[in-house]
Amino acid sequence: MPVIQIPKSLDQLQVTVPTLQGDVRRRSARVSVPIALRVRPVDFSDGSFEDVASTVNVSRGAMYVSTWRENYYAGMRLIITYPYIAKSTASAWEYLGEILRMDRQGDGRSRMVIKLYFVMQPADSPHFITL
Repeated sequence: MPVIQIPKSLDQLQVTVPTLQGDVRRRSARVSVPIALRVRPVDFSDGSFEDVASTVNVSRGAMYVSTWRENYYAGMRLIITYPYIAKSTASAWEYLGEILRMDRQGDGRSRMVIKLYFVMQPADSPHFITL
């Protein structure tokens, strides 16, 4: 059995802290999880379409989404159904969001950072919840 030596004082205790890499402005942790969501534009001048996309990662107030559509732009306001289940009869939660950044991929896909502003609850209990 290995012997564990406990330091007699905190002066002898050595702690290694990993260095932070990249941009460290995040306020909440991200979780890498692919979940389907439905995206619709708020403004009809942006077109009338529905896009079923997938998250790359999510955090409490934002999500990073991958899509094949090319008509998104930074500043575009969206209505997001998340999570989206096509054949579900249950009332879904919808969010008001805005695209903060677009990342065009080389294979034709786009990835976008969407900030979520508030939750619009289902029609049977209409309330707004600020995130």
